[in-house]
Amino acid sequence: MLRELEKMKDGPNAAVSPLEIIILTIDAFLILFIAVATLSAAARLSAGAVEKQLRIQANIADVMSDEINHAFQAMDLVLVGVSDYLKSRDVNDQVSLIAETTSQSAFETLRARMSGLAFLDALTITDETGRVLASTRRWPAPEAYFGDRPYFKAMQSMVGPPTYLSHPIIGRIAGRPNLVLSHRMTSAAGAFLGVVNAASDQGYFATRLSRIDVGEGSLIAFILNDGTVMAQSPILSFDRISEANPPRHDANALFALPAAGGLVPAGVLGNDERYAAVRRLASYPAAIVVSVDARTVNDEIRRTVIPLVIAAFVISAVIVIVTALWIRQLRRDRRQAALQYRQARTDVMTGLANRLCFVEWLEALDRDGGVSPFALYFADLDYFKTINDTLGHDIGDKLLAAVAGRLVEHLGPTDRIARLGGDEFAIICMGVMDEGNALRIADIIVSAIGEPFEIEGHHLAISSSIGISLCPRDGRDLVTLLKNADLALFKAKADGRGVTRVFSGELASAMETRRQLQADLEEAWDLGQFYLVYQPIFEAAGRRLAGFEALLRWKHPTRGVVPPDVFIPVAEETGLINRLGAWVLERACADAMTWPAPLFVSINLSPVQFRAGAIEAQVHRALRLSGLPHERLELEITESTLLQKEGTVQSALSNLRDARIAIALDDFGTGYSSLRYLIDFQIDRIKVDRYFVEGVADKSSSQAIIQAILALASTLGLQCTAEGIETEQQAEILGNGGCSHLQGYLLGRPLMPDQARALALAGERHVEAG
Repeated sequence: MLRELEKMKDGPNAAVSPLEIIILTIDAFLILFIAVATLSAAARLSAGAVEKQLRIQANIADVMSDEINHAFQAMDLVLVGVSDYLKSRDVNDQVSLIAETTSQSAFETLRARMSGLAFLDALTITDETGRVLASTRRWPAPEAYFGDRPYFKAMQSMVGPPTYLSHPIIGRIAGRPNLVLSHRMTSAAGAFLGVVNAASDQGYFATRLSRIDVGEGSLIAFILNDGTVMAQSPILSFDRISEANPPRHDANALFALPAAGGLVPAGVLGNDERYAAVRRLASYPAAIVVSVDARTVNDEIRRTVIPLVIAAFVISAVIVIVTALWIRQLRRDRRQAALQYRQARTDVMTGLANRLCFVEWLEALDRDGGVSPFALYFADLDYFKTINDTLGHDIGDKLLAAVAGRLVEHLGPTDRIARLGGDEFAIICMGVMDEGNALRIADIIVSAIGEPFEIEGHHLAISSSIGISLCPRDGRDLVTLLKNADLALFKAKADGRGVTRVFSGELASAMETRRQLQADLEEAWDLGQFYLVYQPIFEAAGRRLAGFEALLRWKHPTRGVVPPDVFIPVAEETGLINRLGAWVLERACADAMTWPAPLFVSINLSPVQFRAGAIEAQVHRALRLSGLPHERLELEITESTLLQKEGTVQSALSNLRDARIAIALDDFGTGYSSLRYLIDFQIDRIKVDRYFVEGVADKSSSQAIIQAILALASTLGLQCTAEGIETEQQAEILGNGGCSHLQGYLLGRPLMPDQARALALAGERHVEAG
């Protein structure tokens, strides 16, 4: 179309420009791409629709085959029970058989045995000739002869197993179509005595099948292994002609289908092509066939594909007409997520095995002596308790069930999955011999759980932490493997959650060191091994002493002085920081009372103390016990504290400021450094991190950042303290730049309480360089 417009503009003899050729070439390639992409997407959608339909049919076939198999097993148990009863009565010949089966009490006993089995229509006992001796239909037994029945002949000739499932027959007593399960009765010497039959109304099974709907044109059949139809929906009429020549389906074609099902040609199940799924009965030579007319599936495919084709045509038309618009890639197909909840499992909530079953799996592998290599996974859902607390346990339970479905869906059929309790899952993957394969499977688990969940309108996105141990590399016995996987999971959580860790000797050593550090911390608290030192803070103008920052120290009998950056994170993780923080507040306020006014004390607070919710009470208790004026206390917080639940933190800080307690923002410039924090949280002081102070003399970037921070502090009326002053040049640059306070080894190292008191009592003093 553009070419025609150019001809009209430039005249009929104008040549086609290279730009036009490029545009038209691009248009042609885009349209070709759309066509290919449309065909490919249509093929995927078609395959997806067929796969979904077959999955539904296979699930129904599984359920129905189990149900019918259980029904015939129940009838089989009744027949065996009758046979065993007669043996217990020393029935070893026809005379004793007749005596034990033809009485009214025998009739009542037979009726009692079939009580409660809705699918069992009648029980019948025949002698060695086929003459009916007893029937639950009425007493005395009607005159009837079953000796010509195929099942009787099979029992009489002693061919095959003692139980026989016959083709459908018309009952000679009730006159209805029956499915008959027969059991051979023999004497103690093994002589044939007769047959006990369990007759089930064919209509019962036909009615059960007719209640299932897998789509328009569905056909569900209960067939023998030779294809003979035992019962079917739509229901087939059955008469004497049908008894002689019962309807059959092509069993060879049906049993040749894969487990997932497939398409069978016309003539196999009627006159039309059908999508069918077949499941054999576990204990009998029969199967359940669940099928739907191929046209029904094709109609669904057309309903899905036609909008795609129309969209492709419209986009192609727009490209041809407008040409200035570039086609956008077609949207990806919708993901069809069908979470299948496995049935008949020990854990009711998820359908997975529970802890006991999981331990039994491992014990079985342990008895195997660790011959077969495998990987043991412990997986925890991160912050699952938050979902339970905020959305309720009902949403949490459904989330657990959905996670279980994901694991079953994404892992292999030989992988064993269990829910150990709470949000903890365990997985055994057989045949995993090295760490690379173990991590590949862990990535599958993480990806599966990481996909967002839709639970009753809630869009839930969660992550998982995974610990792995390998057999036999990390141990052969049950206890060792469980301990090592648990250590790896503990490491994954300690490293920030949402990660995977494989057990190693180094990990075990590190975890043991960390656990020992935790134990030492608790012992240090009990023995009073913690103490405070105070680093002086000076006014930049005149180098006058302004106050001290309280710093927590720990001296261990064998470790020596443990750095704060080593033991503080562990104390935060264990919760000891709440007790330590309260002690630091009380001790520092008490020491500050020995200094002359107006020297202040600055105390660091941990984000964990704010999460505990008791920080205000701890501060006011320390001030009350020490008698320290509120205006001489300054509390230092970090940006990580402000990133918590802002409403709670802002409320606590606001209450503390209302009590005339100053708030300082530590390490300013290293985190988000949001200017909103300085206003919303009413910060009194910002402390410039030592990283920028170190480079202020020779790094233009550090100089620019510090100048910006000092200008910001001046504009907002905030005090500013520079940390880590180690040279006179740094002190001069920062002091001349407008920094209100200085702190660092140049001016004063951390001092013991008595040394700090001596310095405070010495009055105003200037500190010379060097």
